[in-house]
Amino acid sequence: MLIPVALALGVRAAVPVPDTTQEPPSEIVVQGTRVGKQQIRDFVKTVIDVPSTGQIARFQAKACPVVMGLPPAQSAAIAERMRRVAAAAKVGVAPAGCTPNVFVIMAADKKAAITELERRFPAYFSGMSDREVRKLEADPGPAAAWQVRTRYSADGEFLEKPIGGFYVVRGTHNPSRLRSSSVPTFLASVVVIDLKAAGGLTVTQLADYAAMRTFAAADPQRILKTGTPTILGVLGQPDGALLPITLTYWDLGLLKALYSTDNAYYAGYQRGDIEHVMREELEHAGTRDRQH
Repeated sequence: MLIPVALALGVRAAVPVPDTTQEPPSEIVVQGTRVGKQQIRDFVKTVIDVPSTGQIARFQAKACPVVMGLPPAQSAAIAERMRRVAAAAKVGVAPAGCTPNVFVIMAADKKAAITELERRFPAYFSGMSDREVRKLEADPGPAAAWQVRTRYSADGEFLEKPIGGFYVVRGTHNPSRLRSSSVPTFLASVVVIDLKAAGGLTVTQLADYAAMRTFAAADPQRILKTGTPTILGVLGQPDGALLPITLTYWDLGLLKALYSTDNAYYAGYQRGDIEHVMREELEHAGTRDRQH
């Protein structure tokens, strides 16, 4: 069981990140662009790096974000914005006072923060090898993200896994060529962000970036290679760089598609459903833009 005492991680409240004091907007506003079917297909195929016979993981339980390493007002504003993004994307959100399972850690030293987290709370690296943890620490990028995973039955029941054994599935759903009797799920999701790389960003930009890294296992490098507009490229950019001011229609569309499709289906089949949902979302977004 993951322990909420991870909130006691030794990350001190930092000096406020410049320009992050703005209040999150009351509505989720995104930036959009027109797209074609092939572009969506290529995007989904590139971003969702899961074998066709594998499954795509996401939260089954309701998300409960918490932000650490910034002054309380900024931390609360980022967490609240993440809740609004989750609600807009149909990601289940836990009520106030919930036990956190989505951790956003702002750190002056990203590597040291990951090392300390592993030392004090190894449960948050469950299922990862020492080599994978060292790779996280050594990553030169402005942020590192990972998820603690388990499996639920297709009926939504938590599955037990004896040490060294296999998950025990007891349910009414029978596996088939298209659908499994269990689904991969996030127990917790963590992103550690370098404070220096976040300099100059707003509360909204930081929150939307964190939402994409924690609600989905979204790899910025894979998404940026697609050339589609995304909030995931905002960290560590030079002054004066042209950046999205919020998550884009592509970002929100991906989250909506992930959480509105059935991940009991194998990835090859679910990707088709994700493409369909994204196409509808992006087409509707384009219509709204033309009307305005």
